[in-house]
Amino acid sequence: MALSFVTSTDIEVDVVVTCDPAVEATIEQRAAYLQSGDFNNLGSVGEDATRFTIRALSPAERERAEVAAGAYTRSELGRLLWIEAPGNVEERARWHHELEDDERVALAQYNEYLSRVYIEMVRESLIAIDGEEKHVETLQRIRPDEKRTQTISELVLHIQRLSLLDSAGK
Repeated sequence: MALSFVTSTDIEVDVVVTCDPAVEATIEQRAAYLQSGDFNNLGSVGEDATRFTIRALSPAERERAEVAAGAYTRSELGRLLWIEAPGNVEERARWHHELEDDERVALAQYNEYLSRVYIEMVRESLIAIDGEEKHVETLQRIRPDEKRTQTISELVLHIQRLSLLDSAGK
């Protein structure tokens, strides 16, 4: 059989985020962990590291998250611009500076949509934080803001990896 079928979304895993002060790893180790979800790829995970329990999401649950975030009302121009944006930080800044005002608004609206999708995906997937039932609103209280946004982004990476793997990879 050439098609791969999801056999179960009952998969639950514990993950940590690389911005946690209790996680010590090189940039390469962090990247390998985010790609694999394997704790062995991290240098050191302290006992006091915050552990997030997440579950895989079905295609219907991922779609529900996108719809809740506004998939049918998102800016398609913004989506197109987001895809076309240069990867290099300086090039991207100059590219952004040259955008028309309506294009900047469309891009900002699409970025806001992506942030809402991330929150909705975490809302669907997050089971517990350090073994206690928690909700996505708990993540909104993480300070400073850059750690909050990195935590949410990394959780989404783990959710996507877990949700999109075939059953052998889970």
